[in-house]
Amino acid sequence: MLRSLLTVLALAAAVPLHAGVLTEDFGSPYAGWETRWFAQNSNATRVFFDPNDRGNNVTGLTVFDGNPFDGGQVRILFDADFARTIRNFSFDILGYNQQTLDVFDIDGNSLLNVVITPVAGPPYDFAQSGYTRFSVDSTNGIGGFSLLPFGAEYNYSIDNLAATVPEPASWALMIGGFGLVGAALRRRRGASALA
Repeated sequence: MLRSLLTVLALAAAVPLHAGVLTEDFGSPYAGWETRWFAQNSNATRVFFDPNDRGNNVTGLTVFDGNPFDGGQVRILFDADFARTIRNFSFDILGYNQQTLDVFDIDGNSLLNVVITPVAGPPYDFAQSGYTRFSVDSTNGIGGFSLLPFGAEYNYSIDNLAATVPEPASWALMIGGFGLVGAALRRRRGASALA
């Protein structure tokens, strides 16, 4: 049994554990984003009634948190269980007025707090070239992001989201390893009790 346990542990150490990367862009079909990970695990919603309406946006999602009574601030929150698994979150953002972007962990601690410079306009550049890329890491999970002060809704677009989360195979390998160690210890205790 000990030999089997050592073999499994050596194999587990030799096989790298990988994290899964969930990606989301808001290309065609635009309406399909609501069935994918970002919409399913956050309070993000579409701004326009028509699911294919982008407004003036040629790319990206016009940011809206579904709360029309907050003066236009945006606060996108990830579901708590999902948020705990996010180790890295990166995205592109483009704005038409100056706002402060705050990305926070599941405890509400700020991980990134920057002023977003608006794209020049009018006329505004709605093309991909106006986006700025941000990336944050967290050991306890990404809780979400906000755009403050008021007036961010309808004036900001996000695109090319990526969230790094543990892959299910990594969890299975880890749980299996703990199970084998527990079984080996249990067997050893039983053998010494008989002697």
